[in-house]
Amino acid sequence: MDTDTLYKAFSSRDARYDGRFYVGVTTTGIYCRPTCPARPKKEHLRFFRSKAEAEKAGFRPCLRCRPDLSPTSIQWQGTAAVIARAFGMINRGDADGSPMSDLAERLGMTDRHLRRLFQEHLGASPMEVAISRRLHLARQLLSQTRLSITDIALASGFNSLRRFNDAFLTTYQRNPSDFRKATDGSEVVADTITLRIPYIDRYDWDTLIRYFARHEVHGVDAVEAGCYIRHLKTARGESYLRVEHLAKGRCLQVTLAVADFSEVRQLIDTIRCVFDVDHNPRQIEPPEEVPEAVREFLAGYAGLRVPGAFDPFETAVSVILGQLVSIAQGRLNLKKLVERYGERSAAAHHPKLSHFFPTPAVLATADLAALGFTRTRANAIRDLAAACLAGDLDLSRTCDLSSTRKALLAIKGIGPWTVELIALRCLGDTDAFPGSDLIINRALASHRLLPEQFSPWRSYLALALWKTQTSAPTEAPARKARAGKISIQGAIGDQLNKGIGGIK
Repeated sequence: MDTDTLYKAFSSRDARYDGRFYVGVTTTGIYCRPTCPARPKKEHLRFFRSKAEAEKAGFRPCLRCRPDLSPTSIQWQGTAAVIARAFGMINRGDADGSPMSDLAERLGMTDRHLRRLFQEHLGASPMEVAISRRLHLARQLLSQTRLSITDIALASGFNSLRRFNDAFLTTYQRNPSDFRKATDGSEVVADTITLRIPYIDRYDWDTLIRYFARHEVHGVDAVEAGCYIRHLKTARGESYLRVEHLAKGRCLQVTLAVADFSEVRQLIDTIRCVFDVDHNPRQIEPPEEVPEAVREFLAGYAGLRVPGAFDPFETAVSVILGQLVSIAQGRLNLKKLVERYGERSAAAHHPKLSHFFPTPAVLATADLAALGFTRTRANAIRDLAAACLAGDLDLSRTCDLSSTRKALLAIKGIGPWTVELIALRCLGDTDAFPGSDLIINRALASHRLLPEQFSPWRSYLALALWKTQTSAPTEAPARKARAGKISIQGAIGDQLNKGIGGIK
């Protein structure tokens, strides 16, 4: 990115860039994370690709945002970044079952200093914050489900029923069962958790769910009656989830059937990422030089959200199998792969959910040519799997974007278009932009747009440009678009068939 783009990301405090670049302040000689609360003037800033580069230039780490700590993708909570990181770790359950001294050690400080920071910024100790977050989830489960009190204690992060009850009495002066008695008595399926996740308006659910429908992975996920369904396999067993949109409530309703209730919080965090719930459309402001007509055009697509990935490896393989073929052929390729190498589900969560996607360990040595894949495509998938197994490739949302892009491009059979699509869906890169896509180039020319003007949120621009070419809504993902219309990503597949982007 250039300096102007980096400054925009810094000014927005977008947590997705935390740890992906650093900012040096020439007047103080310190360097910060993009999410630091300090807001120095632009002319006093220098940008660095790494902590080492900043330190080599003579800058020392900021004591407020602690950029010297290991980078992680966190949601900014309005206080020092070290508190935000600790807060995120508490939310994910990283502090469960261990003393706060362990959490402090992972943050690079003493537990006494961590308690002091929490008291200063939040007015509560780390343990009190952790208990508050657990109780918040517990109250949702008590009021929205018929789970037993014991299961709710486990799902919300308490190690024992006694501690759960004590926390409720201390905080609310009431027993957990009192909240259960206060519910409306509506019927809820036993052992199923249903929660609501609010979002920042606007939210274009229709476009997002059509995207997932067109990219269903046979036996793994599906879209049915406007809802997204999926099952997952973890170390503890098989889980099932269903996500639907409640427009009047401005939220997503999530139904979970989990193998172990301790997995609930991690699943909810993943769902927030996959459905881009935390994105704030208001932070994307078109440049001043953009004409009013273009502003109106972009305003019409302000609710678009980037479709994420439950399993980044699965999504990356899906993108490779969709290169240079139509979207229908890409899905057929996936079906053959899953039926041949995927593990069958032992639970009957839904008739459409029969398999789990093959693991990197399986695909690293699989005979993919037997499925009719080209040699280049088969080798690319095997090399991708081997790189993930060896730890040479990080496809997480907290990866170093530059390193991951280079590692992907080093795999023969993966080109720039594929890398950008993987970055858009798997890596949480809001500036990913498949500029070689013919449909995007046509739309850019039509609307007289320069993609550089929209960094670091070009992913949302790409989605808007694709949507200008979409067909009318349909429940049948494989149905052909009407004449003169091209579907999202179906458009890409059709153009890739003609040699645009994809395999190098």
